[in-house]
Amino acid sequence: MDMLIQTFINGTMGSLILILVASGLCMIFGIMHIVNFAHGEFYMLGGFGAWLFFDQEVLPLFGPPAFRYILSVILTMVAVAFIGIIVERVLLRRFRGSLQSILVVTFGLMLIMQASTLIIFGVTDKAFSSPFQGYLSLGNFHISQERMAAIITSIVIMLLLYFFINKTKYGKAMRAVAQDAEAALVLGMNFNLIFSLAMGIGCALAAVGGALVGPIFYVNPYMGVAPVMKAFVVIILGGAGSLLGAVIGGFVVGMTEAFVSTYFGTHFAIMAVFLILIFILLVKPTGVFGHEE
Repeated sequence: MDMLIQTFINGTMGSLILILVASGLCMIFGIMHIVNFAHGEFYMLGGFGAWLFFDQEVLPLFGPPAFRYILSVILTMVAVAFIGIIVERVLLRRFRGSLQSILVVTFGLMLIMQASTLIIFGVTDKAFSSPFQGYLSLGNFHISQERMAAIITSIVIMLLLYFFINKTKYGKAMRAVAQDAEAALVLGMNFNLIFSLAMGIGCALAAVGGALVGPIFYVNPYMGVAPVMKAFVVIILGGAGSLLGAVIGGFVVGMTEAFVSTYFGTHFAIMAVFLILIFILLVKPTGVFGHEE
C-alpha cells in the first residue's frame, strides 16, 4: 500500500509537470498553428534559469531559501516568456503560413539552443541546492517538500491559466482566434499581439516545468527532449489545440508511466504509453477532445 501511494504521488507530480509543458505546446499550436520542435528547449531554459537565479545567485535575491526559489521561478518564467516573444517576432512571424518552413526553423532552433547551452554551461549535470528541507509524513508514507511544492505550484499555475483564458479580455481574444481566426480578423483583433502573447505564455509554461523539476533531479542541455516528446503524445491523445485534452492526456500519460515503470520497468512504461495512444487514435483519430476540421 505504501508503494502504491508513493507511486500515485510521483505520478501526480509527473503528470502535472507534463500538463504544464503540454499546455504551452497546445496553446502555441491551437492559436498559431505552429508545431514547435524547440518547445523542450524552453523547458531546459527554465531549468537553467532557476539554477542561475537561485543556486548561482546571478541576481541578489534576499530572504529564506524557499522564498528565493519562488522568486527565481517567477523571474525565470518572465525571462523565458520574453525570449519566446523575441523568437516569435524575429523568426516565426516571417514564416507564418508556411508549415514546412516553420518545421525547419523550429528544428534548427532546437539544435542551436542545445549547442549554445553546451558551449556556455558544459556537458555535466547541474545540481540544485535544495530550497526545501525535510519530508511531510503521513503514517508510513513520506513525501519530500520539493515534490509537494512542485505539485502545489503546478496546480496554482494551471488555475491561473484557466482564469486568464476564460475571464480576461486577452484570454477571450486568444480563444476567439483559436476557434475562428477569420471571424476574429474581421472583428479587428490584433493577430500579431495575440500570437506574441500565445508564444510568451506557452514558453513560460514550459519554463516553469523545467524550473520545478530542477531541484528534484538536475539540469542539463538535453533535459527537454523527453518531456517534449511526451508532451506531443499528450496533445495528440487529448486532441490538438484542446487545453482540457492536454490535462486529461497529461494525467493518462503521467500515471501510466509512473505505475508501469514502478511495477514492470521503464521500457514497459514507454510501450504502454504508446499502446494507449495507438488505441485512442484507432477509436478516435482526432484525439479524445479533438474535432474534425
